[in-house]
Amino acid sequence: MVRLIKYFLIFISFSILISCTEKNKDNLLLEAEGGNTENIEQSSEIEVTDNEVQAIEMEEVELTIDEKLASELIDVGDRVFFGYDESTISAESSETLNKQYQFLLRNPDISITITGHCDERGTREYNLALGERRASAVKNYIVSLGIEPNRITVISYGKEKPTVEGHNDWAWAQNRAAITYINN
Repeated sequence: MVRLIKYFLIFISFSILISCTEKNKDNLLLEAEGGNTENIEQSSEIEVTDNEVQAIEMEEVELTIDEKLASELIDVGDRVFFGYDESTISAESSETLNKQYQFLLRNPDISITITGHCDERGTREYNLALGERRASAVKNYIVSLGIEPNRITVISYGKEKPTVEGHNDWAWAQNRAAITYINN
């Protein structure tokens, strides 16, 4: 999503830059001819080179591919949950991981990062180790299905980056997770 916003902002900035450049070119031409530049219509035509059009089209293609993949991963399921003080894969989690495996088979050029998370209870050190075990359990499961280990990176956030804010059973359950992200 962040990448999508970045590309959108680049596209908007590029459009504004082209618009401003064309307006200044029109102003300079009118000044050179002795004309008044105060009442220039802002709807002047914008000339865009073939290279600029191709660059914009490539950005749109990249956005479409990124959006499609991110959407597909979310549809497949980008996270699995764990019980309190657990790092074993449940039956429900294995269904999600089987779908992630199929997603990775369909997209052999994609690599992923799996982040391990914990609830706020426990020490920082303990939760970092538990988050590592959770993320590694997910990686090991996917690798056991046939995905190359070098396509998967593991990071533990422990309790440092909760996915949900809150100090209750529901929030804690949401934070006991491993989340899969597509690498850029």
